Amino acid sequence: MLALNDSLKGLEDPHLSALLWFNDNRGRRVSWAEMKERADQGVRLSSAPKGIYKPIYTDHALSVRTLQDGPYPDKDVEYRPDGSWTCQYFQERHDPAERDRSAGNRGLMLCMELCIPVGFLIKRQDKPRAEYDVLGLGFVTNWENGYFTISGLADNGELNLEEIEQDATTARAKVLSVSEPQAPQGELSDQDLREFALSLVAKRRGQAGFRNALIEAYGARCCITGCDVLAGLEAAHISPYRGDHSNGIPNGLLLRADIHSLFDQGFLAIDGRYRVLLAPEIRGSEHYDTLNGSFISLPENEGQRPGFEALNAHRIWAGL
Repeated sequence: MLALNDSLKGLEDPHLSALLWFNDNRGRRVSWAEMKERADQGVRLSSAPKGIYKPIYTDHALSVRTLQDGPYPDKDVEYRPDGSWTCQYFQERHDPAERDRSAGNRGLMLCMELCIPVGFLIKRQDKPRAEYDVLGLGFVTNWENGYFTISGLADNGELNLEEIEQDATTARAKVLSVSEPQAPQGELSDQDLREFALSLVAKRRGQAGFRNALIEAYGARCCITGCDVLAGLEAAHISPYRGDHSNGIPNGLLLRADIHSLFDQGFLAIDGRYRVLLAPEIRGSEHYDTLNGSFISLPENEGQRPGFEALNAHRIWAGL
């Protein structure tokens, strides 16, 4: 068993006050305005543009929230009779190999290592009156293939680690069965492994037809950087993918792989004048600062240009 009081020892304000807020408000539905009011009082609980909130004053993550229509494949929360719960929460960055390039991911890994809890929020209503269910505090008990296992406390304020591990194993198996192609088993040739690696790259690039249409529309160049190396260009959805109807060219951008990642994470957005907006975290970056305020390249066919409504929704979600 893991008790809450033991895990909070040694923490100081405002980190401690924020975690106690999550514990005290467990089971409530709260508005974003209420959480912003707490931030104005010096205790920020979550971050607008990102699902994982790692404050600047600590190396630990403080909270996570599932984002309705967000870019990552988080799984539904599974509840237990004792009041506890578990969730498979996908890391920042789509490629599991890039986990440690995100401060939020590193913060969750440190929480797992030191048994420090994080607050957990589920978005129930979108802006302008955004609301969240407060699940309370949970512990990061595992990371595998891009997914963090986050497990909530039971009604008695404790965590049953044996039960958590059993549930996590089952949940991870479900994730693997639908999320990623499995590596071929048995004695493998170099060709087998190369083909498997290429299948993962193909998945990241998006559906072939969608990508090919964007390549043609944008003249085989990243619409933000001008990169013309086809192997590094990916098809990005502006509004989240919801089936084949999401693959219209106005809902897509042809982006270099790293720009695609920044766009999906909310570090980069595009305004109604087709200007690039950068999040404060990457302004001043040697590699990206010159992009801030620049105009994207557009398809010659006006009917293929990015939709203003989708771009605006993404920009608001990113908080830019």
